[in-house]
Amino acid sequence: MRRGKGDDPAIAAAVAIAVLCVASAVLLANGAAEREELTTQLSNGFTAAHAAGAAVPFEPVLYAPSSAFALGFLRVGAASLDLAVVHLPSSFPVWRATPARLGDWSSPATLTFDDGSLVLTGHDDGVLWQAVDTVGDVVVLLDSSNLVVRRHEKTVPEWESFRHPSDTLVLGQNFTRSSPPLVSANRRFSLRLGKTYMALHMEFYGGRTTPTYWRHTALEAQPEDGTEPPVYGRLDARGFFGLYLEGGGGDQRVDVLSFDTFVQNLTGAFRRMTLDDDGNLRAYYWASGSKAWTSDYRAISERCELPTPCGAYGLCVPGKAECQCLDDNSTSAPAAADAPSCHAEETADLCAGSGQQLGFDVVRRKRVSVAYKEELPFETNRTAEECEAACAGNCSCWGAVHSGASGYCYLIDFPVETLVYEADDRKVGYFKVRKPTPASSTGMSPGVAAATAALSLVLVGLAMAGACIGYQIRKRRKRRRAGMEQELVGGMYKDLNSMDSSNNSFRA
Repeated sequence: MRRGKGDDPAIAAAVAIAVLCVASAVLLANGAAEREELTTQLSNGFTAAHAAGAAVPFEPVLYAPSSAFALGFLRVGAASLDLAVVHLPSSFPVWRATPARLGDWSSPATLTFDDGSLVLTGHDDGVLWQAVDTVGDVVVLLDSSNLVVRRHEKTVPEWESFRHPSDTLVLGQNFTRSSPPLVSANRRFSLRLGKTYMALHMEFYGGRTTPTYWRHTALEAQPEDGTEPPVYGRLDARGFFGLYLEGGGGDQRVDVLSFDTFVQNLTGAFRRMTLDDDGNLRAYYWASGSKAWTSDYRAISERCELPTPCGAYGLCVPGKAECQCLDDNSTSAPAAADAPSCHAEETADLCAGSGQQLGFDVVRRKRVSVAYKEELPFETNRTAEECEAACAGNCSCWGAVHSGASGYCYLIDFPVETLVYEADDRKVGYFKVRKPTPASSTGMSPGVAAATAALSLVLVGLAMAGACIGYQIRKRRKRRRAGMEQELVGGMYKDLNSMDSSNNSFRA
């Protein structure tokens, strides 16, 4: 049987290969076109609008060349809006603008780059955030996640997000004494750098009070040497956070915080160090093919050593991850970030002005201590009674913890947070609890509230009597109009008398 030319296997194979080549070329061209469509640079005159109430939590407007990061509108919580640089594989924001007043996700917002300045504007045209003191020609997002505003003729950026961290540090980002502190997303904790140390702080009263609960001093730094330059910190791809001396030739490392992967020679991973909402400083890495961040460092290893695992006036029991209330021995749920507080969080002190102190109740408890007591102010050679008295008369003091074995008295000059249980009856605590304001819903004293209620009842009674009298008057006038109409029609005399009689009886 003869086979046609079109049936030749070699020809068919050649045709198939040609089709595959054409299809591959088309796919590659489409992919290149898609990549070209990604915005990798913003020029003067750029404007992007946030769609009010957008269904997606992130709206990118600028991409890094690698497409691993993007800058855009980010939904924070259920209804707030912020500007952020997001690590796209994990959807984690490595940088946020964190303005003092967040935008409203359900309302429109605008990001503009005009006259050399990058500005985020709310729906009322109010400025939410701005890269201040900046005049640039372009905005770019580097593959390091650094957002940069720069001039064409200069290599040094006019402004960069690396100098304005939020809650996270990434590879290649220097953290110095002049850098803003790292602040947790819930605004309750911060990381600050001193001349020779780094420290974690609690944030009270809008940052006016920042007690320290963790500190690490550079081992090779010389705090007594007044001429030695301060230290700065930087995350290293090899798996550590290094502390270096500023200035001089090259990097002079004076200390290292080693991560779990330090000896594993892990390469190709993206690393970050974040101050989490529980107050712990942790390091994470994202390796190629990862589906989640892996934690390989934490500054505080035990939960009860964290500043607030059990909330206001809570007591953490080490080893059991249990919470108790200082004024109740019952055990609550395991210690966790969402553990219910025994009392409401305090947002103001007990000072009423002129040195006076607001009313408070007292809670005394044995077998208590403070996990970070070495960071608290203390007095020595005190009895438990003297320790209590030192706090009782001071309106800025919220509590005192006394150690009978050493005679140390630790004063707590900020709202009482989680204490730690210690099986020693000689360790006693004295704590103030603000008294609730009487009739707090109205702001009135009980006597004024009672008088107001009585007056309200009188006014209601008068109003009801007035309504009744008005109803009677309207009814009388209606009947009078009816009698006049019958008189004009020429009704019988006896009917008029009857109507008049009726009206008289109504007036009686």
